[in-house]
Amino acid sequence: MSKKPFVIFGVLLVALAVLVPLWAFGADGDPEARTGSLDPSLEHGKELFDVNCGTCHTLYAAGTDGNFGPDLDEVIAPAGPPTGKTAAATIKGAKGRVLNAIEKGVDSTTTPGRMPAGILSGAQADAVAEFVAQTAGQG
Repeated sequence: MSKKPFVIFGVLLVALAVLVPLWAFGADGDPEARTGSLDPSLEHGKELFDVNCGTCHTLYAAGTDGNFGPDLDEVIAPAGPPTGKTAAATIKGAKGRVLNAIEKGVDSTTTPGRMPAGILSGAQADAVAEFVAQTAGQG
């Protein structure tokens, strides 16, 4: 019996074992590929979020996979796709929640861990809050 079919099968098996994980990683593993098109007015907020918040928080639009704080795509995102007047109200409410957390922090008595108050302030806090409110849950 010839060994050629076994060798060919082995080569194909090894090729699949290498290529499938590379393909899967390339599809969702590159944070820059995940962000999609972002409104240019939100870019500054995204950059500030990456530097100041991304280590702790997961947010698909920012390409961050935080390991400590809550996943903002789940916590901040609206329950359903808002439309019309409800979209503006939903985004305004989400922005208020984010600003409140940035300015006042989150006490460990209400949430495991602790987010310190005043990580950002003023225009920087506003830019991050706008970015999170506009993009949370859109991944």
